[in-house]
Amino acid sequence: MSLVAPEAEFDFAAFVPLQLKAVLAAGLSPRLNQMKAMLIGGAPADTSLQKELQSLRVPVYLTYGMTETCSHVALRRLNGPEASASFRVLSGITAGQDERGCLTLRGDVTDDQLIVTNDQVKLLDAHTFEWLGRADFVINSGGVKVAAEKVELVLDVALAEISEARRCFVAGQDDERLGQAVTAFIEGAPLPDKAEERLQELLAERLSRYERPRQLRYVPRFQTTATGKLDRPATLRQAGAGRLANAGPAAILSCRRLRGAVRPG
Repeated sequence: MSLVAPEAEFDFAAFVPLQLKAVLAAGLSPRLNQMKAMLIGGAPADTSLQKELQSLRVPVYLTYGMTETCSHVALRRLNGPEASASFRVLSGITAGQDERGCLTLRGDVTDDQLIVTNDQVKLLDAHTFEWLGRADFVINSGGVKVAAEKVELVLDVALAEISEARRCFVAGQDDERLGQAVTAFIEGAPLPDKAEERLQELLAERLSRYERPRQLRYVPRFQTTATGKLDRPATLRQAGAGRLANAGPAAILSCRRLRGAVRPG
C-alpha cells in the first residue's frame, strides 16, 4: 500500500493474512480505517493477527469458501462489538452436516447441488456454524480421535497469553503403544522453563487428557509454501517426525515430554 498515492480512496480490500500483517507492521492502519470493509482469506487468521485487528475501526471479516463455490460463501466478523466465533453463510445458501459432522452447503452458488466438505463444524442453525477443523487432520491416539486444529487453537491462544506468540501446529507422531501421539511443534528456540510450565498449566486447564500434547518439539524455522502458508509435511520432514522423516533430528532444537501426559489404558 505504500506504493498507492496518499489521496487514493478505497471502499474495500481483500488480503491474505501475511499481507495484512505486513500492512499493519508498516504503520498503515489509518489507510485501512478509511475503508468500509476488509476481507481476509486464503489461510487462517492466527491469534496474534486477530489481536492486532481489534485496533481497527474498519469491519474485518474472515472468509470461508472453496473451489466448488468459486468464491467465499460465509463470513465471520473478527473485530469490533460484532466479532463472533461463528461463520454466517451468505443469502441463498443453506448449511448442514453429514454423518461425519462435516459441513454441507446447498444454494444458488452450488446450482442447488449438495456440496459435501471435509470440514468438521459445530452447526448452530441452517445459516450459522463454527469451524472446528479438517476431518483429515484427526489424530487417532490410542483409539481416541483428536481434532488437531482444535488443539492448535488452544495452543496458539495459550502461547499468546504467556507473551510467547509464535507459530505452532499439532500433528500425530508415531508411537509404539498409541499408534499416534499428539505432538505440538513450536517455531523457534525452546521456551524458558517457567514459561513452558505455565503453558502446560493452560493446556491442562483447556484440553482433555487425551487432547493434551505428549511432547513439545521446537523447530528453528517452519517451512512455508511459495504463498507463505505453513508447509506441514516439509516442516515435519525437517523435524524428523514419524514416518515422514527424511532429515536428521539435528533440525530439532529441543524435544520435551510433557509432565502428566496420560496414555489411554
